Amino acid sequence: MRSRAFILATLLILVPIGAKAADLVVWWEEGYYAQEDEAIREIIAAFEQSSGKQVELTFYEDAELLHKLGAALEAGRPPGFAFGVELSEYLAPWAFEDRLVDLSDGVGHFSDLFDSEVLGWVMVLNGRTEQKALYGLPIGRSTMHIHVWKSLLERAGLTLADIPKEWEAFWSFWCDRVQPAVRKATGRGDIWGIGQPMSAQGVDANEAFLQFLAVYDADYVTRDGRLVIDDPEVRRNLVEAMDSYTRVYRKGCTPPDAVSWDSAGNNKAFLAQSVVMTLNQTLSIPNALKATRPEDYYENIETIEWPLGPSGEPFPIFGMVAPAMAFKGGGQAAAAEEFVSFLVSQGWLAHYLNFSGERWLPPMPKLLDQPFWLDPSDPHRMASVIQVSSRPLALHYAAVSGDWRHDQAHQERVWAKAIHRVAAEGISPEQAVDEAIARIKQILAE
Repeated sequence: MRSRAFILATLLILVPIGAKAADLVVWWEEGYYAQEDEAIREIIAAFEQSSGKQVELTFYEDAELLHKLGAALEAGRPPGFAFGVELSEYLAPWAFEDRLVDLSDGVGHFSDLFDSEVLGWVMVLNGRTEQKALYGLPIGRSTMHIHVWKSLLERAGLTLADIPKEWEAFWSFWCDRVQPAVRKATGRGDIWGIGQPMSAQGVDANEAFLQFLAVYDADYVTRDGRLVIDDPEVRRNLVEAMDSYTRVYRKGCTPPDAVSWDSAGNNKAFLAQSVVMTLNQTLSIPNALKATRPEDYYENIETIEWPLGPSGEPFPIFGMVAPAMAFKGGGQAAAAEEFVSFLVSQGWLAHYLNFSGERWLPPMPKLLDQPFWLDPSDPHRMASVIQVSSRPLALHYAAVSGDWRHDQAHQERVWAKAIHRVAAEGISPEQAVDEAIARIKQILAE
């Protein structure tokens, strides 16, 4: 881990009186790939040369970044600018508390370059002004993928063409056909048809279940921001979604230790070929194979289309927007806004995305319409772009409703805890949903 916090603290003691402090302090999530961090270093160097400002850049692991930011905000000494994936769940709460800088002027007319749904994710309510504003800079966006071991399907005597397009038949296929066939063909009893997270740890189960809410028309906040969680039809749909999501565990079609997976659990299981199919919100799974196992990346795994929903229609795909934020409390708001303008107007956001290992899709449609993303020889990037371009983005409840407490429910992993209760403790989907509804209502009332 390359965090320089201890070194910087020591240097602060030794720095000569009168030495120039940084004009902008930037905290950035440590990348999955070395080239991500190098791209940020290049961006910072270019900004320093262009602006004449001095920037202090520190990398943190994702969990540490969140911890450091929370402590810095409480102490009244946040950085000027920060980016991290897990910060998305704190955008609405921090904006409501008036801790963030409105980036509208920094982005300026370049806001027209961003996808309107993406901008909608980061237009959240300030509790002091009682107005929504642009409190996050979209760095990237994600979409929920389905990854499949094509080579394992072939071992079982099946092909991608055999995968059903109907919802119930699709899930039954992996449980009832693929799993027994691949176990028989390989002589291994430790391969499962599906890698479905059932853990209250990490973010995967919570995010995957939000996809099932969209599938079963179980959103309990409407697109115009109304809370409808007490609607009997919404409850029925939530129960159906919970029953469908956890059924693969109850049928023994996902590994038993899925109840204790962290956020990398399904990634590890898929890469070890102990599951044939899994869901994931970024392209981190195939990208982990690209450099070291190119045959697997290009030939043996596939990113496939979602089936139709239970009603026979397509449905919104759950994704998230990964925003960067500028903080008021550090006294660097003007420098942070200048950095935002530099990232957007000079094309440096595209530069970062080109080196992020394709984990994140560009938030700007014009950046998606490039040969890099539309390369037909790549079995994953193009599939991801087609999906994100053809399906609407699932709702960000805190943004559409103006109530930041919906993000608190996500921080608590309310739905992941409900999933875990069904899988690990054997309670009914009905009881799990009723407990989750009660907790969400309690959070929203606090």
